[in-house]
Amino acid sequence: MARRPQPFYRTARKAFYCQLGTNQVKLAAGPNDAATEALAWAAFHKVMVAPPDSSVDPAVLAVGMSVVEVFDKFLDWCQKHRSLRIYEWSRGHAQSFIKHTGLLARSAVAVLKPFHVQEWLDSKPTWGANQRRGAVVAVTRPFNWATKLGYVAANPVRGVERPQAERRVSKLTPDDFRVLLSHVKNEPFRDLLTFAYECGVRPQEARQIEARHCRLDLGRVEIPPAEAKGKRRWRIIDLSDAARDCPARLAATQPIGPLFRNTDGQPWKAQAVVCRFQRLLVKLGAPELPAIKRFQGRAIKDPAARAAAKAAHQVLKAENRNQRGALARENPRRFAMYDIRHCFATRKLKEGHDPITVAALAFQECSTPCGDTDGFTCC
Repeated sequence: MARRPQPFYRTARKAFYCQLGTNQVKLAAGPNDAATEALAWAAFHKVMVAPPDSSVDPAVLAVGMSVVEVFDKFLDWCQKHRSLRIYEWSRGHAQSFIKHTGLLARSAVAVLKPFHVQEWLDSKPTWGANQRRGAVVAVTRPFNWATKLGYVAANPVRGVERPQAERRVSKLTPDDFRVLLSHVKNEPFRDLLTFAYECGVRPQEARQIEARHCRLDLGRVEIPPAEAKGKRRWRIIDLSDAARDCPARLAATQPIGPLFRNTDGQPWKAQAVVCRFQRLLVKLGAPELPAIKRFQGRAIKDPAARAAAKAAHQVLKAENRNQRGALARENPRRFAMYDIRHCFATRKLKEGHDPITVAALAFQECSTPCGDTDGFTCC
């Protein structure tokens, strides 16, 4: 009968070990006392969670803090000392990286290598250069933080090359915006787009505005430094005549919480806005290929025939969706929420406003963002 593995003490080595197959794995060094034995048992449990066919050396699982523990500690710190937006952004990238690395994420930090980050990036072919650059920052930042605080001896992924950031050149014109707006059928999303177009706000600023920020008597919105980008200055959003009605109307119905909400009454989230723009791009890129209408099965009395007709309708609907998506991707006109901000700055410059004034209206600290009226690059 085979013996069950458990820690044992080697006097000559002055350390606890365990036998795994033909290998003896060192668990904890020190005298043969209760404290060292407790450390050995903790390391033993880490070793035993590794599957027998793991390609990771089980010995490294017992040495130092694991990759997952570093991410967990950084996210806990981030949740206490950074904004919710930064916390969610860091958590999303951390979860994606851990899911990709699998068992390696439970091993000691020393096992992690820069090529693991590169392989994770290569598994995301749809990511652009700027998104890949941000992903490298999100993964390497926790290990830099852990090194400074003394959790780990060194950053194992230091030196991972960041892709060169690409400048986003926006070509959204007022005519394009009017075409986009013509495809928006519900009022909540139309309010969000119209307010962004009239005021030139960042997408995250528009989503966070509340009734307490509105100074309608002064014709502006005031966001305190603690909630504004950069955390140093008040964000003053001057309301145009066309933009004043929207905050006043929404503040009356939403006295607490974000003003701009979707049709379900929930605050807009970044990904929800992205999805809405993707649908708009499909409508712009495939106007000659209308969507398949909803299945009407009430006229079919036979249950089997109705089920077959519904299945055929689902196949036809999926094919139509794929065709429209392909046409949208081939369309050179691709817009995002941020392009509305660029359009605002370009429009103001062409109206004759000087760059300093436009930068102030856009809450833009850069000294040279406004010189190119064809590709304004607000950050």
